[in-house]
Amino acid sequence: MFSQSVRPKMPDGANRSGSAHTKSTTTLGRIAPAVAGALLAAALSPLGAMPANAETAGMGPVDSTGFPTWYSDGTVRLQLCYEAGKGCLSEPPNPDQPASYPGNFPEEAFWFSASADVGTLGSYEAALEAAHVNGPVVPGEQMGFARLRFRFNGLRPNAQYTITHPYGVETITADAGGRINQTTDAGACAPTDTVACDWAGVGAAFLGDFGRGTTATFLTQVGAAAGTLGDINTARPVTGAPSGINSVTVSGPDAGGPGINTITQSNFTVQGLIATDSVGGPNTPDLATASDSGRSNSDNITNVTAPTITGTLPAGTAGPVQLIVDNGAPRATTLTGSTYSLKLAPLAQGRHSVRAVAAGGLNSGTLNFTVDTAAPAVSIVAPFPSSPTLDTTPALSFTSSDTGARFECQLQPANMAWDPTCASPKTWDAQASGTHVFHVRATDAAGNVSPVASRAVQIGSTVTASTVKAQDFNLDGKADTLSRDSSGTLWLYRGTGTGRLLPRTQVGVGWNAMTAIVSAGDFNSDFKADVVARDSSGRLWLYRGTGNGTFLAKIQIGSGWNGLNSIVGVGDFNGDRKADLTARDASGKLWLYRGNGGTSFLGRVQIGSGWNGLNSIVGIGDFNGDRKADLAARDSVGRLWLYRGNGSAGFAGSAQIGTGWNGLNGIVAPGDFDGDRKADLAARDSAGRLWLYRGNGTGRFAGSAQIGTGWNSMSAIL
Repeated sequence: MFSQSVRPKMPDGANRSGSAHTKSTTTLGRIAPAVAGALLAAALSPLGAMPANAETAGMGPVDSTGFPTWYSDGTVRLQLCYEAGKGCLSEPPNPDQPASYPGNFPEEAFWFSASADVGTLGSYEAALEAAHVNGPVVPGEQMGFARLRFRFNGLRPNAQYTITHPYGVETITADAGGRINQTTDAGACAPTDTVACDWAGVGAAFLGDFGRGTTATFLTQVGAAAGTLGDINTARPVTGAPSGINSVTVSGPDAGGPGINTITQSNFTVQGLIATDSVGGPNTPDLATASDSGRSNSDNITNVTAPTITGTLPAGTAGPVQLIVDNGAPRATTLTGSTYSLKLAPLAQGRHSVRAVAAGGLNSGTLNFTVDTAAPAVSIVAPFPSSPTLDTTPALSFTSSDTGARFECQLQPANMAWDPTCASPKTWDAQASGTHVFHVRATDAAGNVSPVASRAVQIGSTVTASTVKAQDFNLDGKADTLSRDSSGTLWLYRGTGTGRLLPRTQVGVGWNAMTAIVSAGDFNSDFKADVVARDSSGRLWLYRGTGNGTFLAKIQIGSGWNGLNSIVGVGDFNGDRKADLTARDASGKLWLYRGNGGTSFLGRVQIGSGWNGLNSIVGIGDFNGDRKADLAARDSVGRLWLYRGNGSAGFAGSAQIGTGWNGLNGIVAPGDFDGDRKADLAARDSAGRLWLYRGNGTGRFAGSAQIGTGWNSMSAIL
C-alpha cells in the first residue's frame, strides 16, 4: 500500500474534493526552501521499498514552462492543462491574458485528474500533477508527482476499511474521530540548483500497485467531449481502469450508513486534455521474444542474464535512441528503420529497469523486468504409499520452494512421458506389480527447472529386482545415447522413444583422459542414469546424473582398475535391487562388482572364466523377458551370444543370437530404444553408420534399422 503524504498537503478548501470542481490557483503550503528540501528528502527515502507501481508509457519534451509537455498511457497523450477556457482544474492568475511562464502561470496544474464523491462519506482522487516545491511559481522549483488521496468522514472510530478503486486496493484504519485522511504523492522529485526534476521517475510512479512494469491507463468519462478525457464539473461513469475496477468501493463497518457495510461510486469528474503536438517519445522498451524466458512472454521475468531490449519509434520521432538501464549511463542502441535494439551486458539477479531516450530528450515509459536464474527446489512429501504396497493406484504428494512453480511428473516404467499438468497429490492409473519410480520436477515463471525428486514404490506383495539399466539421461521417458568424439567432447543424443535420435547436445569436455567410459545405470540409487569412467592411472570415477542430461562432479569409487580390460554396466545382476558392474581381467576371468546402492562396492565375486575369447561385452538388460539382467558378447568369428543371467550373480546358460557381427564396432546396449518395452542393441559399422537392432523380448531380434551416419569420429559410444 502507499505511504502517507510525501509532501505538504494543500490547505482544506484548496483541494478538489467537492461535488463540483472549482478552478483554483491556491498555493501549496508555504515553507522555507531548506525545510521543503528536508521534507522531500525524508519522504522520498522509503519509496524504493514500496510495491512496484504501474506507470505511464512515455513523456514529451520539457518545454519553456519547465514541465513535460505531455504524458502518455500508451493509448492517449495528455498535455499539461493550465490555459484558460480549456476545461482545466487550474488556470493562470489572470485568465484574460495568455498563459506565460513564470508571470502568468498557476502554481499547480494537472496532466490528469479523476475524482469521485462517495455518497456523503467523502472523496477519492487520483492525479498526475505539476507543482512548485514551495508553492509560488519560481523557475527551478518545478516538481511533479502521482497523487492518490482518500478523505472520508463518519466512519466507525479505529475500524479497518478496504477501499477498492481504479488503481488498486488499500486497507486503512480510521482514526479515533472516524476519519480517513490519507494522501500519497508518489514519485515526487526535489529539484535543486544543479539537478532538475526526474520527470521520467514521476511518470514511472503513476499509479497503483496492481502490476509490475505494467502501464497504467488514464480513466476516461463515458461520452467525453472530443479532445478531452472528461469534464471537471459533471460526474459520469468511466472506463479504462487498469485494475479493471471503474468505481470506488469502501467496505467496512457502517461504510454506507448504519448496518450497511459497503458503498460504491461509479461516477467521476475527470480532467485530461489530449495533446495536440505531433511528436512522441519512443515506445516503451520490451524484452525480445528470445530473451523473455519461461511460461509467459509478457510477465517480464526471465532467466536470460544478458537480454536483448527492443522497441520502436513512432512516426516523426528522430533517433538516435539510447537506453537508460537501472538509472545508469546512456547506452547506444542499434536503430534499424523504426526499431531500436540492444543486447545488454550480463545483469545481476533481481529487478531491473530500462527506458529509452530519443533525440530531443524524448523519453519512453519504463520497462521493469526481473532476472531470475535460481532453480526452484522440489521435494516429495507425506503422505506417500508404503513400499511394498498392495495399492495399484498410488498417490504421491510433492511441493516446491516456489509457490508459483508448475510441476511435471512421471511414473516409470508404465508412464514414461512427463505429465505437464501434474498437481499434488498425483494419483496414477492402475499399475502392474513390480518396482515403479516416481519422478517430479518444478519449473518457475522464468523457466528454471528444478532438480528431479524421485521415490521408488514397490507394488505387489513380492519384491522383485529391477532388471532395467537406466539409459534415460534427461528423464523424458526415452532411452538416450552418449558418445565421446576424438577431441574428448562428450555428447548426449536424446532418443525419441521411437527408434530415432534428436540433435546432440554437448554435456562434457576433457573426456580423452578416460580409458574406459561405461553407462552404469542408476548406480547411486537416486533414480537417475549415471556414468562410470576409468582414467589412465586406473582410478574409477562415478559421474552422477542430474536427470537433465548433465552430471555432477565426479566421485572416486575405485583404484587399480588398469588390470581390467572390459568394464560393463550390467544393471542389477544379483537381484539386490542395486546397480552392478562386471569386468574381465587379463586371464579371462569375469568378475561381478556388486554395487552398494551408493558410491562404492560390496566386493567382487567371480562369475565366469575363459572370457578372453570374446572381443565385445555389453550389459543388455533383460533381453529374453525373464526379468533377470543378461549379458551379450561377440566372439572372434563374429558370432553374438546371449548369456542369460539367473538373477543371483550367475548365468542360466548361453545361446547364439547372431552371426556376422565382426563388421560392427562400438556395440552398445541403449535399453528400450524404440519404445516397445523390449531391450535393444545398437552398433556402428565400418562406414560410420549407426544401426539399431530391435529386441523381440524373447532373446532374439525383430529387425534392424539405420539410425545415424558419421559416427566414425566417435572414440566411444555408450
